[in-house]
Amino acid sequence: MPTQPLWLFDSQLLRQALAQVNLPAVSAIVRAASRLSQRDLAAIVGWNPATLSYIERGQRDGMFDIRTVLQFADAVGMPRAALLPLVFADADIGQMVGIEYQASVEPSRGGPGSLVAAGSPASISRISVGSHVRYWQACTDVLYVRDRAAGGTALLSPALQQWHRVAPAVSASAGEPGPQLLAAAAGLALCTGWIALDAERLTLAKSLYEKARELAVSAGDVMLAVHVLTSQSMLYAEMARTAHGREPARRALRLAYQAADEGRYIPMAPLHVLIALRHASAASLLGDKAAFQSAIGQARRELNHCGSRDGDPQRLRFVSETEITETEATGYLNLGDAARSAALYRQVLASDLSARNRASCGAGLSEALLMHGAREEAVAAAIDVLLALETEVASSRCLNRLRLIRKAACSTSGGQEFRQRFDAAEQALAAICSLPLVNDEPLGIGHRTPTATPNWAACRHPSDRIRTASST
Repeated sequence: MPTQPLWLFDSQLLRQALAQVNLPAVSAIVRAASRLSQRDLAAIVGWNPATLSYIERGQRDGMFDIRTVLQFADAVGMPRAALLPLVFADADIGQMVGIEYQASVEPSRGGPGSLVAAGSPASISRISVGSHVRYWQACTDVLYVRDRAAGGTALLSPALQQWHRVAPAVSASAGEPGPQLLAAAAGLALCTGWIALDAERLTLAKSLYEKARELAVSAGDVMLAVHVLTSQSMLYAEMARTAHGREPARRALRLAYQAADEGRYIPMAPLHVLIALRHASAASLLGDKAAFQSAIGQARRELNHCGSRDGDPQRLRFVSETEITETEATGYLNLGDAARSAALYRQVLASDLSARNRASCGAGLSEALLMHGAREEAVAAAIDVLLALETEVASSRCLNRLRLIRKAACSTSGGQEFRQRFDAAEQALAAICSLPLVNDEPLGIGHRTPTATPNWAACRHPSDRIRTASST
C-alpha cells in the first residue's frame, strides 16, 4: 500500500534532517512547506521571532534541547512518532511506522467521540489569529493536493488529527471567535469531510459537512457555505448510488437547488459549475434524463465564464472540463446508458489526471463495461485500478466501485487472481481506516446553530456582481 503520512507535512527531506540531527533545518522545512514567515511560525510555537531566526541560522542551540523539540512538534501538530528518525538516525523509520502509529479515544479530554492522537496535544493552548489562520489554510491546501495524488483513505488519520486540534482551539479562543478563525476551521472541516467520504466513512463525512456548514454560516462566508451545500449534495448522491434509494437522491437534488439559490449572487464561475454538476448527478440518479442533460449543458456554459484560475481557492481548482465529462459519464451510467458512459470515461482517461482521479475513472469505466456486457474488458480495466490501489492510491471509494467486478470475475480468465488481489487490497485499506472513532462523530465546536436559511444579504459585499437566478 502507499506510504501513509504521519502528519500533513511529512516528507523525505524532513525525515533526513531529523535523522542527521540537523534540527535547525527542521523548523525551516516546516515553515517553507506551510508557506509561513518566521514571524508566523514563531507566533504559533510561542517564541520570539528573533529566537527562531537565531535557531535556523545555527546561532543558537535551543533546538538541541529535547524539551524545545517537543514544544515545537506539539505546537505545529507533529505527532511524537514523526520524531522517530531523530531517535533511530534512520530517515525511513517514519515510513516504516506508517499506519502502525495509533490514535486513541480519550473522552475525558475531548468528549465522546473525540479522536486524540497518542502523545499529541488535544488542542492549541494559545491562538495567534493571523498566524494560525494562515497555518490552518496551508494544512487544508496540502490535504487537497495530496488527496488528488494518494486518495482520502491514506489521509484520513492526519486530517482528523489536525481537525481535532483546530476544533477545540476555536471553541476555547478568547471571546467570540472572529470570522477568519471560523472560516479557516470550516475550510478544514469541509476538506476532512471529503477525505472521510473517499474513505467510505459516510456518517463521519456527513457530520463534518454539517459542522463545516455551521461554521461557514457563523463566519458569514457565503461562498464557503454554498460550497459545503454542494459537498452535502455529493454525499447524498453517493448514498443513493451505494444504497440504491431514491430518498437520498431527492435530498441531493434539494441541496443542489439550495446551493443555487444561496449562491446566485456569488461571482465565482467554478462554484456555479459545481452547483450544476451536483444538480446533474442527482437528476441522473432520479432517472430524469432531460434535467441531467440540461444541467451538464449549464455546467459547460458556466465553465466558459471562468477567466484566470490563479485566484481560485485550492478546493475549487479541480473544477474543469474533465470534471464535467466525468460527471456526465457517471450520470449516463446511472441512467443505464452504459455504452455512452464507457465512451465518456475513456475520453476522460485519455487526459492528464491525478493518480486518485485516474483510479476513480478507471473504476467507473469497469462498471460501465460490465453493465454493457463486456465482462472481460471490465475485469481488465478493473485490474488497472487494482494496480493503482496496490501501489500509489488509497481510496476505499474506488475499491468499492469494483465490488460488482469481483462478483463477475469468477467466470473470466484470471478471475481467481483478481478476487485475491481485491481481497488483499480491501484488507489493507480496512487496516488503514481502522480509526477508533465513537459513532463516527467528530469533535464539535460550541453550539452555534445557524438558521435553516441564513440571510446572506448582510454578508454580501456591495461590489459583488449580481447574477440572475436563471444563470445558475
